[in-house]
Amino acid sequence: MQIDLVITLQDIVVFFIAVLYALLTLIVADIARRKLNVGSEFTRRIVHLFAGAAVWTVPYYTHSWVATFVALLFTVFLLTAGSDRFSKFFSAMARPEDMENNSVRGPFWYALSITVLTGIFTFGGLSAIYFIPAAAIHMMMWGDGMSAPIGMKFGENHTIEILGSKRSLQGTSALFIFSFIGGLVTFWFFGIFNYQTLAPGGVVLWSEIILIILAGSITATIVEFVSPKGTDNITLPYAACAVMLIVAVMLGVVVF
Repeated sequence: MQIDLVITLQDIVVFFIAVLYALLTLIVADIARRKLNVGSEFTRRIVHLFAGAAVWTVPYYTHSWVATFVALLFTVFLLTAGSDRFSKFFSAMARPEDMENNSVRGPFWYALSITVLTGIFTFGGLSAIYFIPAAAIHMMMWGDGMSAPIGMKFGENHTIEILGSKRSLQGTSALFIFSFIGGLVTFWFFGIFNYQTLAPGGVVLWSEIILIILAGSITATIVEFVSPKGTDNITLPYAACAVMLIVAVMLGVVVF
């Protein structure tokens, strides 16, 4: 398969819109930290929940593979970020252990996962089924992003420690619920509203959609539950994406 490597003006405009959006998320987190005196745990959640939504620009490129370079740009940025470089953004994203190591590993793996998944599906000419990696990315963003604060607030006294991370029924339930919501939103936006892959002939494949998202949400929940501390931004999106793709093929929604 030959990839058209020509970039259009529309690609450039959408690229900068996506970059500006992601930068705005980092700026809001930094302002919240400095002006509102909120802790880094809160500002990290802002970045985790919203920065990855830059992938919503994917359908609006003339050549969707250009979207990969938005995520790649921030992957490189996060790889080089430290307390002495980009200190404002670093402080808004860093955990206490990141301060000790002078690197933001969690956000780096977060950006790298988005880069890899977006690259595979857009460079591979699979934009029509981008709803699958987009759902996996949002399961990481919203599912994992909401599990910690909800678990800390409502399950603090009912936790168990697994491979260095504290888990609770409340946090795990939140991960499943918000993963499912993330899947529904992205399946609709990418699979129905933009590419119509999930609505052939105008008929929405609701049964298949629910089954695929359930498989992905259950996978995301299990994988996050057993992942060693600091690795869920790698394990969760890849595992959820792989399982949803397999189920979609089995149901005949995706045909290669």
